[in-house]
Amino acid sequence: MYTGAMVRTTILIFGCLAAAPFFLTSHHNGVAEQQSKDRTGAPGSQPICSACHSGGSFDVSSFVMLTDLQNTTEFNAYSPGETYLLHFILNESSGGAAGFGFQSTLIDASGNSAGTFSNPSANGQLENANNRHIFEHNDLSVSNTFTVQWTAPPAGTGDVTAYFAGIAANGNGGTGGDAVYSGSMSWPEGSSNIGEVGSTPLEVIAYMGEIAITGGEPSGKTRIEVYNTLGACVARDLKSDFDHRISTVGWPSGAYIIRALGTESPVPHSYRVFVH
Repeated sequence: MYTGAMVRTTILIFGCLAAAPFFLTSHHNGVAEQQSKDRTGAPGSQPICSACHSGGSFDVSSFVMLTDLQNTTEFNAYSPGETYLLHFILNESSGGAAGFGFQSTLIDASGNSAGTFSNPSANGQLENANNRHIFEHNDLSVSNTFTVQWTAPPAGTGDVTAYFAGIAANGNGGTGGDAVYSGSMSWPEGSSNIGEVGSTPLEVIAYMGEIAITGGEPSGKTRIEVYNTLGACVARDLKSDFDHRISTVGWPSGAYIIRALGTESPVPHSYRVFVH
């Protein structure tokens, strides 16, 4: 969970199914629509999808961001009443999943819905379950990315947390051979005045065969992650300095996102480079 004043990082960026009283296969619409259930993993919700789905060998990791509506600035805190774009990107490392099921809710410390969702991505829909606003898939999604606009709650709400859960499905129409994932991401309430990131910006440049990361004043170790435009993590490392090289030999040409996240001061810095 992030603490302190609201911070932004400028980025130049690309952008459950569960057990049912009847046999709910992995190609149906969302569980809130089908069952009126909240299976997001949030406190007070029903069991997540592992209540029924199991046996899959897919390894899913999540990549969650809160950005402005133009998808150019990532925030680690929210300003009351402002509208943001909330991204859920699911990286399935083996690439064998036929698609994804997904469900999310965003709540405050009391377990109540925090803010409101609107304008879901084409693979999503908005529902209500367990007295909470729900954002979920509308069919088994081939895309691993779900986005929705979120209007932040009024001042005084405090920390908010997005909970999400779902499946990476093998597409056989049953509940076996599917992998279940879940996670959460929190943002504190910030002021309307956006503060500065408390470290020297990095310089990230793509050269022939490598990405060079220099500059900065890291506090403790820093996790560096590189993502392609599909949200797949293609490189990851832990560094105690910012004189670092990442080999791109054999990588497909295209845009990549580099995220630097300090382990002691978790303020994300995101950068875009183009690999030739």
